[in-house]
Amino acid sequence: MEIRLEILTIDSLFQLQMLMEKSNDYLTFQDEGPVKPSAAQDLFKASPDGIEDKDKVILGVCNVQEQMVGVFHLIKGYPNPKTLTLGLMLLEPNSRGKGIGKKAYDVLEEWVVSQRFNKIRLGVLFGNEKGLIFWKKMGFTETGEVKQYLSKKVFVLEKHIGA
Repeated sequence: MEIRLEILTIDSLFQLQMLMEKSNDYLTFQDEGPVKPSAAQDLFKASPDGIEDKDKVILGVCNVQEQMVGVFHLIKGYPNPKTLTLGLMLLEPNSRGKGIGKKAYDVLEEWVVSQRFNKIRLGVLFGNEKGLIFWKKMGFTETGEVKQYLSKKVFVLEKHIGA
């Protein structure tokens, strides 16, 4: 199974929106409402205060048929210069449970190391047991931090990578 990551631009909005609408099960859970018609555009705009556009990367997860089956939303150098924060990993439902997520993450980790980051941080929503199990299998550990997202709480996890 071959997976390729592709840096998405604003030209990818339609394709990204379609992926997000297919993945409405998770996004409805996350955002506490249906996927908005502006969801893809909102993802391009999403970032913590003080983060510039140059520090955000959206990577499409493409399969061997060149179809986008997932997406990673990344923030470089947040909350510190050597850390990359994974704001979202999303796979369309038909691509889940087939090893595609693990393969996509492995390719992402290679990319992160090539960008000279040595830690990845992410959050997992309370109630997303499958997500928590997945990230722990990928080598992430809970930091003990709990953040708020809308009305939900989020476990913060980290993984040290590279040198």
